[in-house]
Amino acid sequence: MRINIFQNLQQRFGTIGWKLTGAYMLVSLLLGLTLLIILLGGVIYLLNSPLLPNAMAESAREYADMVAAEYRDPAGDVERLMERLGMLTSAQPSAEAAAPQAGGNPNAQLEIEADDVVLALLDPAGRVIITTHSHDFPTGVEFTAYEPAPAADLISRAGAGITDTLQLSGWTANRQPIAVAPVLSQENEILGVFYMRLVVLPPLTLIFSQLVPIVLIFLVPWLILSGGLGMLYAWIVGRGFARRLQSLTAASHALAEGDLGRRVADPSIDEIGQLGREFNRMAEQLGANLRSLRRLADENAQLAERAAQFATVEERNRLARELHDSVSQELFSLTMLAAASRRVMEHDPARAAAQLTEIEAMARRALEETRNLIFALRPVALDDRGLVPALRDLVVALEQRQGLKVDLQTRDERRLPLAVEQDLYRIVQEALANVARHSGERTATVALAYQPTCLQLSISDQGQGFDMAAPRRPQAIGLQSMAERAQNLGGRCTIQSAVNAGTRVEVQIPVDPIKA
Repeated sequence: MRINIFQNLQQRFGTIGWKLTGAYMLVSLLLGLTLLIILLGGVIYLLNSPLLPNAMAESAREYADMVAAEYRDPAGDVERLMERLGMLTSAQPSAEAAAPQAGGNPNAQLEIEADDVVLALLDPAGRVIITTHSHDFPTGVEFTAYEPAPAADLISRAGAGITDTLQLSGWTANRQPIAVAPVLSQENEILGVFYMRLVVLPPLTLIFSQLVPIVLIFLVPWLILSGGLGMLYAWIVGRGFARRLQSLTAASHALAEGDLGRRVADPSIDEIGQLGREFNRMAEQLGANLRSLRRLADENAQLAERAAQFATVEERNRLARELHDSVSQELFSLTMLAAASRRVMEHDPARAAAQLTEIEAMARRALEETRNLIFALRPVALDDRGLVPALRDLVVALEQRQGLKVDLQTRDERRLPLAVEQDLYRIVQEALANVARHSGERTATVALAYQPTCLQLSISDQGQGFDMAAPRRPQAIGLQSMAERAQNLGGRCTIQSAVNAGTRVEVQIPVDPIKA
């Protein structure tokens, strides 16, 4: 049950529309997280970089210039200026206290209550002149004894007249920014040092806690809005893609089922449209190829029918020639002898009896010739036995019917394609029929040798032979038939004969070892 539910969910949410929707939502989420990480990284970098101390150093220099102006003004009041600066820069007091640092006066029992910012005007020796924390830093006290490092180094540099803000600012060990600035007269004499320390710096936990409302107010709605818009856009776009792909899939299925007239109507220029046009071209090409194949099949069927008709006509003509050359001549002779016997029967009974004996012999020869023709025309079944068993049956039949003894010799026997074996059988049958009719010999030899790439066949006799140079009778088609059959098999047929020297028929055809 769980597997079926999982498969249904996978099929439902595995479509292009849902994949695009998920991709847009993931991109929106990653973008929001990236913005949050950048914001947090910026805060962390700000709290660890010299930017904040440098900014304080710039403020300290402005305050130092204001103090110098008060010194130059006969009616100036530096103490009031410091009180006013303290009110401008003060924030809510902190509950934390800054403990005295190592290296301070051990006899001093000052516990400095740290507010948001400490402002102090020091003399060139680093003693307190005026401070916003007068209860913590009495006038004349050595200020650096109670301030954390690197306050002493920064105050020393300012007292030496250094004005570079990068050298007059820094961080304390507990991450409080410090900045100083020299108070200079018009003649650039050191009147004092202006000191600033930011006591209360928001910790990271506080900063992060303050970021939560920002995230909830701005980032979460932005994610919801962008995710919703992305989902809507992906659903619309993905639905269009899905419909187009479904149309292409249906057309492909119809093509596989044999409907070559199905086409994809997609005029767009994107990849799916190009795929649809390629599908249409493929369907048109398949249709053209199928029409060509059907036309070729019809033409082949017509050619096969014509070939069968020609073969039937040729076989009838051959049968007619055989009957004319053998049985017809015998029957004509029988007619002539019968008429002659009737004429001499009354006055020469002995001669009539001799003619009747000759008539009987001729009738037997005609009967034997007719049987041979019928045997030659009888179809041969080779598909379940092979060529060599069929030749053995042929040899037995020839010896029984015509008294022709055939020595059948085979080597490395194996099966060949049926069409090849049938043509070879007809060649042997025709050659042995010629031996029985024309050689005057009652023995023959058939040798069949199977080799890896070819087959060699020979039929020979020691009969009276014939003159190879003499013209052949038009009715004698047996030799031509053997040569044509060998040629159809891709081989050749060679006939060797001489008067009173016998006849030898040799056939060689190529054989594919794989098909064999």
